[in-house]
Amino acid sequence: MQPVASSTDLKLNDSVILIVDDEPINTTVIESLLAPFYKTHTTDCGENVLHLCETLKPDLILLDVMLGSMSGLDVCKLLKKHSQYNDIPVIFITAIMDQDDQNRCWQAGAVDFVSKPVYGATLLNRVKAHLTLKKQADLLKSLCEHDSLTGLNNRRFLQNTLDQNIRLAVRNDKALSVLMLDIDYFKQYNDSLGHQQGDECLKRVADEIKKSVNRPTDTTIRYGGEEFLCVLPDTDIQGAQFIAHKLLANIRKLNIEHPHATSGVLSISIGSATFSGHEAIDTDELIRCADKALYQAKHQGRNRCVCILAEPSFSF
Repeated sequence: MQPVASSTDLKLNDSVILIVDDEPINTTVIESLLAPFYKTHTTDCGENVLHLCETLKPDLILLDVMLGSMSGLDVCKLLKKHSQYNDIPVIFITAIMDQDDQNRCWQAGAVDFVSKPVYGATLLNRVKAHLTLKKQADLLKSLCEHDSLTGLNNRRFLQNTLDQNIRLAVRNDKALSVLMLDIDYFKQYNDSLGHQQGDECLKRVADEIKKSVNRPTDTTIRYGGEEFLCVLPDTDIQGAQFIAHKLLANIRKLNIEHPHATSGVLSISIGSATFSGHEAIDTDELIRCADKALYQAKHQGRNRCVCILAEPSFSF
């Protein structure tokens, strides 16, 4: 029987598979079956799995039930409790076919299991099926969390990422800054040049924002219409001001003609709110602070930034 794994379906050949087994012969057999189709990595220790998930970002884990000091069941339960890794499908490799043991595999969070000795066609078919489901789920999530016009993250994505960044800022006692950007006189730009030209303008501005705010931990979001947000972890008010001035300059350098701008060139206004990280702040309140700073920038004449400190407010 021919293996069903294909290198063209959903780009499955880019998939990363982590094989966890403390028997070298099992690892060798499984890797020899999968390596022609996927990117494979191995470990013989359950304690290494979380670290490898962080570095390898596997799309699928093949996990032996009977490991050393940390069983495969315990590894799987740990993964399912972790917000970053709980969507990685786990297939158990096991010689145990007792119904109670199978139930324990399901209860630990496995999506499937393959019995030992491993049959090549069975393994390849099950791996392909679960990789396909994972890729489809990832694609759907990406479509739900990204703006279709600009490719930036959207407001659906914002709530979770900002909540998480606030928690990290408080835990690590680090500053967190949020920049709210608005294209100056964009309604007049649309009215004069048409919505198609307006869409092209939005895409060019979004691309420049993405290029200018490019640390791995930074997040760029299309907030709505001509408004954008940048979430900047570990960034104090001076750092936020530096990024804001960089954005102002880089957008002007695009040299997009604007018939209603004083300078004749499209510009942006920026409001920045910096949270010190000492005490928790509400996500909506942090955004409101950035919006307040943006309003001040607009009121002061546009094409500028206003940076303020955001302090949590408490009601008693």
